[in-house]
Amino acid sequence: MSKKIHIIGGGIIGLSSAWYLNEAGFAVTLIDKTGLEEGTSHGNAGMVVPSHFVPLATPGVITQGLRWLLDKKSPFYIKPRLSLELAQWLWQFYRSCTPGQVKAAMPVLKAFNEYSKQQYQAFAKNPDFDFCFEEKGLLMLYKTTLAQQEEIEMAEKAHELGMEARILDRQQVQELETGTRIDALGGIFYPGDAHLYPNRFMQQLSHHLQAKGVVFMRGKSVSDLETSGGKVHHLHLSDGQRLPCEEVLLAAGSWTARVAKKAGVKLLLQDGKGYSTTLKNPAQRPSIPTLLAEARVAVTPMGNDLRIGGTLEISNLSTNISKSRVQGIVESIPDYYPDLNLDYPERERIWHGFRPCTPDGLPYLGYSSTCSNLFVATGHAMMGMSLGPGTGKLVADMMQGKPTEVPVGLFQVDRF
Repeated sequence: MSKKIHIIGGGIIGLSSAWYLNEAGFAVTLIDKTGLEEGTSHGNAGMVVPSHFVPLATPGVITQGLRWLLDKKSPFYIKPRLSLELAQWLWQFYRSCTPGQVKAAMPVLKAFNEYSKQQYQAFAKNPDFDFCFEEKGLLMLYKTTLAQQEEIEMAEKAHELGMEARILDRQQVQELETGTRIDALGGIFYPGDAHLYPNRFMQQLSHHLQAKGVVFMRGKSVSDLETSGGKVHHLHLSDGQRLPCEEVLLAAGSWTARVAKKAGVKLLLQDGKGYSTTLKNPAQRPSIPTLLAEARVAVTPMGNDLRIGGTLEISNLSTNISKSRVQGIVESIPDYYPDLNLDYPERERIWHGFRPCTPDGLPYLGYSSTCSNLFVATGHAMMGMSLGPGTGKLVADMMQGKPTEVPVGLFQVDRF
């Protein structure tokens, strides 16, 4: 008889885990408070980025963040509030911003992203999937000498890790980007990166999972985790159902800490709200996924469309739209792409989502030490889509007691 598992959360981590657990023979039930047609995994930049091997918590980021707090259009903001959990998160973030921790994390994040890209490649070869997966690399554009110096230093770190990173001058950038005119001092090109249309991948993944027998419970949230003897034995749902459970995978993104707390499991986790807008069939667009260094804005061609997004706003899961920060994203585009002048998007065209952020910028991945049948998979910050299938495969291997192909020691759930 196959082992039963309930997955809480239907984002990229939950769906990817459901895929590999189903393949491993688990009887999977997936619970999500939405209809699986929205959420953070749908509106993100869709980048698969081995080049993102440096965690969010790095030396110097606090100083930069404090400067950004004074600019209402900046790409970073923390909503002031009296919160012990936020204070604890900030303290641990400060403690994690050390060269030693970053050095230890870099090769692991690189290997993790590359491993996840391999899973995407396998999906792309599957004739049942068509989600605009392309391996065109990633271009980092910069306009100032300060950003140039920072990005060249990052490219040198990439070289030390055995990753290709090409340093380009203004002319070489324009020769590479044939889709539109660029105004930049130069850029770094990472040919090993890839991108996809996340909406399509999520829709196709959920469709095929349902066809494979995975049970979906849509529009239901988990109101309580009933525990005894160091295990979760029942899930209480918002509609009054009480479900017995054998194994539970908690992959609820930025809501994971709130759900885990119901089982007495403490996770330091904050939401990193981001915004995006998608232009349908624009007359002109870049051909290569790009990050605008100074603006911290992502620009991704997806099929015939173009998605533009950015901002990391720790907001306590506020659904309010910051018009000034969206304006900052919009205004940055013509600074780098003179022929792309965007109007402020209509409200219905502004997407926002919450990325789950841990204090050290590394995900939580593993069983809780206090609930032996509660597995946690969250905290991927802005790399959730990039690390999604890789995480799902690691989850399936770890829950079966198999050795993992990526070292997971840094991802322990109870490390804070």
